[in-house]
Amino acid sequence: MNLNYFLCLCLSVAFFACSDSESDKGDQYFSQGNYEQAVAEYTQYLEYNPDDFKSTYNLGRAYEELGQYDKSLESYQAALEIDEKNVNVLLSLGKYYFREGKFNDAAFYFDKATQQNNNLAMAQYLKGRAYHKAGETDQAMEAYNSTISIDGQYGEAYLYRGALKIYLKRKSSGCNDIKTAQSLGVEEAQAALDEYCN
Repeated sequence: MNLNYFLCLCLSVAFFACSDSESDKGDQYFSQGNYEQAVAEYTQYLEYNPDDFKSTYNLGRAYEELGQYDKSLESYQAALEIDEKNVNVLLSLGKYYFREGKFNDAAFYFDKATQQNNNLAMAQYLKGRAYHKAGETDQAMEAYNSTISIDGQYGEAYLYRGALKIYLKRKSSGCNDIKTAQSLGVEEAQAALDEYCN
């Protein structure tokens, strides 16, 4: 599962959010792909409702879609001040830092998300990816194992756990994981098999 896909999932959860008609306009514009107008509507709504979590978070999402990542970060941080335990905003902050190559910071927020919902496979997987990129192999392995324990059909977790096992000189077990990823439809698995397992 790539990071853009997970944000789509987060967004669908967040959009039920604002029942007020003005903030609903922002949601409607966002769903139509009109992110600039969504930003305008959320910004206007938040002038009078500055503590509205969902509009603050959705403003960050709209900025992110526009590629205005620093502004999205500001919105996510503001949303976190309103609700420090919200899984969606923690995941979005993790994604921001992952994109910036700050993998330890990304792992911090993904870990915070798993603390709020330890049974969320996506959060465990993303934590694993961040630790993996940071070179923290033990934590990465633990997170991949947790992902697979929660959701045995999570192909990407098998793929990257397999790659990590191969790096750790556990080739046979690693290749078995990559074969499982392939059987679960992960496109990158075949290239990994060709490179490492033949």
